Amino acid sequence: MPKYYIESGNVHYIVCATDCEGAALWVMHRLMDSMAHTYQQAKAEWYDEDFDSEMDPNNSDLFEQDEQLFGLPQGIPYDAVMEGLVQFDPQIQVSEIGFGRNEAGSLDTETIFHKWRQLMLAVDRLQRDEQA
Repeated sequence: MPKYYIESGNVHYIVCATDCEGAALWVMHRLMDSMAHTYQQAKAEWYDEDFDSEMDPNNSDLFEQDEQLFGLPQGIPYDAVMEGLVQFDPQIQVSEIGFGRNEAGSLDTETIFHKWRQLMLAVDRLQRDEQA
């Protein structure tokens, strides 16, 4: 499997994938997952410090509202997605040689984000179908 160097804004990853688009999608997923985890941790700590036990930091109502309003995957807060997207430039540079090159291609960040979002929404639907 080829190794790709993905570079865009503050994002610099080396990943293995079958093609350059798959590599960019994987990087988008890793970054968004990291942002969601960071936001969920901060939310839990904030509730622990500032509120009594009546407040449930694991309440998914806000996540479901984000998903319904913005078409985001369940469990990924809107703020985390926005924080993740600002890490990227408008274009994602892809190389099989090294950073600072784009001989393997230059991909539109918005397009990769929409493909990632569609994949994550499909995974959410599959998980809900399994639970039903």
